[in-house]
Amino acid sequence: MKNPVSRRSAVAATLGASAAVALATAGTATARPESDDRRHRPESQVQHNKRVAVAFLDLAFNKKQPQEAADRYVGARFVQHNPLSADGTGPFVAYVTWRTTLSPELRFDFKRVFGEKDLVAVHYKRTYDSADRGAAVMDIFRFENGRIVEHWDVIQDIPETSANDNTMF
Repeated sequence: MKNPVSRRSAVAATLGASAAVALATAGTATARPESDDRRHRPESQVQHNKRVAVAFLDLAFNKKQPQEAADRYVGARFVQHNPLSADGTGPFVAYVTWRTTLSPELRFDFKRVFGEKDLVAVHYKRTYDSADRGAAVMDIFRFENGRIVEHWDVIQDIPETSANDNTMF
């Protein structure tokens, strides 16, 4: 039997950010008959965390509502491992507000979401505007009690040329 998470990831990579959020919040990527008893299975903690990570980034950056995203999805403390950002939600909200004001076309195009135990990684293409080649980004979040409490990121600009014919996604 195929893993529905894998199907969601593959479909999300094809359809883009809006579809990724919809699929991350859906129980499965395919319709199930009413009699299917799997529909009564509660969402696992890993599934919840994956859904929250994508929803957090989408609300903060794509929908440009960083304070709402922080209030809804971040825990009482927020440890930041990006050396350019201080700990706490205040610096996060200030950064996103500044960045989305500077780059109103900023877009996160979600490609993959991975989760294990209390960690979730979200892989996406970030572009500042339509002329930007963009960057491949991997945000890693640690969760406590269903809320984001820690963040790491890895960012790689998309080069003009490549030594191979593969994409970064």
